[in-house]
Amino acid sequence: MSPKSFTFKLTVPRDPQALSVVAVLAGHSATYAEMDAAAGADFVTRVEAAGAQALQSNGTESLHVVVTSDADRLTFAIDGAPVSAHHSA
Repeated sequence: MSPKSFTFKLTVPRDPQALSVVAVLAGHSATYAEMDAAAGADFVTRVEAAGAQALQSNGTESLHVVVTSDADRLTFAIDGAPVSAHHSA
């Protein structure tokens, strides 16, 4: 695992309070992936919005989050809907 090469999965309850867990994880991921502060903050905001939208759908009892980082970008897929940002952004 390195800042430009990692993948992990997370399952959180489909509950508005659980979005804070996803947002904190997005912040830590952006920092670990060595994104600058402004790009990281924007990424967290977009992840939170995607999480809120996922809560509106009729899905399973949990949100499924897959976090990946490669040489180019950091991506959060929440119930399959991706939010990405370039590392150099």
